[in-house]
Amino acid sequence: MYDSLRDVQVERPAPDAAVVTFSGEHDLSDRDAVEGLLEALVDENDLVVADFSGATFVDSTMLHVLVRADHAARARGRRFRLQLGTAAIVARAFELSGLGQRLEIVETRDEALGDRIGGAH
Repeated sequence: MYDSLRDVQVERPAPDAAVVTFSGEHDLSDRDAVEGLLEALVDENDLVVADFSGATFVDSTMLHVLVRADHAARARGRRFRLQLGTAAIVARAFELSGLGQRLEIVETRDEALGDRIGGAH
């Protein structure tokens, strides 16, 4: 499903949760593949975490993809969380975009997986 994506790994820490870990740079060239991956994971899971802790760059296209994934999750009664704690340039991109007020952002994996829908952590 995400074979064409470089620097992306999917983990399944629980049957109803998926964590997508992004490292390196993510921009317009990844948009379609990331959007498809997140859409599929939101369809299949109660909780999807996008972990950008290891990312070194994101552009506005990727930020838009994350907002769309959050909207899709909310429409289905599910959760989408963003895990940060990244390179200054990445944190600044999220800060300047105002996504801190729109998306559920956490700093650690424990926070990201806490109080999952459908079960205790």
